[in-house]
Amino acid sequence: MLKIESDNLYFRMIEESDMSIIAPAMTGVFATGKLPNETDKKYFYYKANKQNSAFPTTQRVLAEDDKGHLNLTICLKADDSPIGYYIIKYIGTRIENPMTALIPEQRGQGFYSEIIITKMRFNFDTLGASEVMGILPISDSWLRNAAVKHTVDSLYTHDEKTFTIDQGDYRQTTATKTDWDAWISASPKNSLSYNLTWN
Repeated sequence: MLKIESDNLYFRMIEESDMSIIAPAMTGVFATGKLPNETDKKYFYYKANKQNSAFPTTQRVLAEDDKGHLNLTICLKADDSPIGYYIIKYIGTRIENPMTALIPEQRGQGFYSEIIITKMRFNFDTLGASEVMGILPISDSWLRNAAVKHTVDSLYTHDEKTFTIDQGDYRQTTATKTDWDAWISASPKNSLSYNLTWN
């Protein structure tokens, strides 16, 4: 079992029953506005479950020859309700293509900063990642509220490239372990709790 807890949220492995609840988290992801249908949900869970089954079952840091994906559901601690998901690809000690999405009614509730800190603690402090790649919007979007903008822009400072898609302008960027250590030490939110169950 893998469970990553913070003050108000926890992350756990995706379950089949999550699919209908967190599918609306895809709102705004595609320019067409398309949301997953029943076939999409079944395939997504099948693939996520297969990928998760290859993830280590006991705690350890990433090794240079590791390669895989991890698919997690984000839940509220208050009532255990799923509100979104977090997906990563790991190649050696580098985390690539991370994606975080919340269902529309939970956006703007102040959860993104806590999610960012919790997942970075897991990536860097638990998994021992050397760097984490992010794809972040440059142009205005629902993600660009002031608190989230400050959080991600001050952490991800090593831009690799920029590109434009239908939703706007984006940058592919990385944060290193050194960046993370300096950032969390200076953050007013460094007192957020972090508890891990991995066995």
